[in-house]
Amino acid sequence: MGTILITDASVLINLVASGAAEEVLAGCGMEFKVCPDVIREVRTLRDRESGEEHPIDLAPLFTKGCLGLIQPETDDEFELLVDYSALLGRGDGEAMCFALAESRGHMVAIDDQRAIRKALRQHPDFKMTGTLEILMLWQTRNSVSDERLGTMLQAVFRFARFRPAPSHPEYAWWERCWPG
Repeated sequence: MGTILITDASVLINLVASGAAEEVLAGCGMEFKVCPDVIREVRTLRDRESGEEHPIDLAPLFTKGCLGLIQPETDDEFELLVDYSALLGRGDGEAMCFALAESRGHMVAIDDQRAIRKALRQHPDFKMTGTLEILMLWQTRNSVSDERLGTMLQAVFRFARFRPAPSHPEYAWWERCWPG
């Protein structure tokens, strides 16, 4: 298919919250992989307006081939997992994503800036991307209107509480697509 993205919970939750996870995952020309710890971390979306929780069911995304499973298989990968768990101090899903990416040379899809900074100190050559870059790629590849993207970004903000910092390299794109 294309580039393999080992996807952290932060990005996967945002894509599910967008309401178009299947379209985005299938329409980027990349192969999205998740590890077991990430699957365990992706449980619910919370509506920031009503407080209501909505369960997340990833099974259809696996069934339709939009997501694939990736997990440690070698002693070296398990050692890297231990190292990243100690380095990050939390987030077993993040640790597993970085361990597998380092071992296999794949990209990581993650939005957690703290984890990114720590991982880059350990392995400065990591290739990473995040929710905004994935949505921008999908928009470009599929000629999606700013209006539709704006509706999706509002859903991401409402259900996943994600909004990029003004210092984010793609903040101007977010603002352009944001309705109003």
